[in-house]
Amino acid sequence: MEENYTLSVCGKQTVDGSSDKIELETSASYVTKNGVRYISYKEYNPENPEQHYRTTVKIDQNNVVTVMKGGEESHHLVLQKGERHKCEYRTPFGSMTLGVYTESVNISLDDSGGEVMVKYTIDIESELASSNELTLKIREEKKCPAHQ
Repeated sequence: MEENYTLSVCGKQTVDGSSDKIELETSASYVTKNGVRYISYKEYNPENPEQHYRTTVKIDQNNVVTVMKGGEESHHLVLQKGERHKCEYRTPFGSMTLGVYTESVNISLDDSGGEVMVKYTIDIESELASSNELTLKIREEKKCPAHQ
């Protein structure tokens, strides 16, 4: 898959009133197959830059966003407005099942890119663990005039 797009990822998590934010900008692939859009990119282990894993975000025609993350901390997160889904979250220390309730999904994508914004909560054993926001912005990489 050719990574000819730039992806900006912004994740915000609030736990017990305290917020944490993670931002990442990376190269990504962005394709549409049978009306379903896929954004795929590599994430690197900050402690071991040689180690990486692939994350794929699938956006279907019904505005269901599925985040599939590989590696030691893998998960398959289904984000569907107004719905609660269970998600298995694997860590190097073991697996746990999380409840994921999606409050809102806003998608503004076309063939050249756009934006996906999702707000959701995570619960463990039906107890609220965190409130989360995920924003993805994808755009075609600009080519240098000499390379066109």
